[in-house]
Amino acid sequence: MPLDPAIASLLAAGRDLPPTESLTPEAARAAIRERIAPLLALAPAPPQVTDFSIAGPGGDLPVRLLRPATPGPHPVVVFCHGGGWVLCDLDTHQPQAAALCAGSGAAVLMVDYRLAPEHRFPAAVDDCWAALAWAHWQGAGHGLDPLRMAVAGDSAGGNLAAVLARKARDAGGPHLAGQYLIYPVTDLPDPFTYPSYVENAGFGLTLESMAWYWSQYAGRARPDEDAVPMRVEDLAGLCPALVQTAECDVLRDEGEAYAARLAAAGVSVSLARHAGMNHGFLALAPLVPGAAAALAQGAAWLAARLAPA
Repeated sequence: MPLDPAIASLLAAGRDLPPTESLTPEAARAAIRERIAPLLALAPAPPQVTDFSIAGPGGDLPVRLLRPATPGPHPVVVFCHGGGWVLCDLDTHQPQAAALCAGSGAAVLMVDYRLAPEHRFPAAVDDCWAALAWAHWQGAGHGLDPLRMAVAGDSAGGNLAAVLARKARDAGGPHLAGQYLIYPVTDLPDPFTYPSYVENAGFGLTLESMAWYWSQYAGRARPDEDAVPMRVEDLAGLCPALVQTAECDVLRDEGEAYAARLAAAGVSVSLARHAGMNHGFLALAPLVPGAAAALAQGAAWLAARLAPA
């Protein structure tokens, strides 16, 4: 199926923009904020929003809690935003988190984890793990139900959510009802193993930009299972997963390969490839019906996983 016409038009409009890997991290962050500003202006008003900080391994860790208007206690989704571990923040991803909150009936705890290269791996993992632990041990005081929890994230955030799910299994808790992985980064970029890196090179995210993100995030460190979910030898016993991929995304094949490995290990997996979509398409929900449908799918899945027993 060809690229969605609305997405193709947006890509054509940005064809002259410099590639991310040619910029400094600071310039890349400014560029993404400028590009996403019109989409943020289209987003509906969010539900109840509270910004505060929790204790993190690097000091105060900012988080944002989005709560439904219905009475609590609410189940909670710990949400890790995307951006290659280098870009984006709570504001860029609030529309996605708000849609999941409204559609699932769950509170969404967004984590403003430390970004690379100022804070390389495993800083982001440590921050997201601290947020998950906070939701489990202290969330009840904020109207959350620590017995109904899930993790979610897009792209690099999907990588972090997958790592949280594995760490929770290995630590014997917190118990997670599900992991919602949105076009997740699950492996190092390899066009020989994953043909989608070649097939989808012209649709936004590229092999070169993924290599740049990894270099900013991991530096010279040898990536382990806390960085690369595909390097986990045993995936048995992980919580159920919804893995969404985009047909026209360089990360498509590694996301689907991870879903296949989860299924082979006996994990309950729902895999949804979204036709005509490219990497990051959920941010286009106000403009692209297919993106809105994918968000609704994710919210419905979370609602089912987090429903009272």
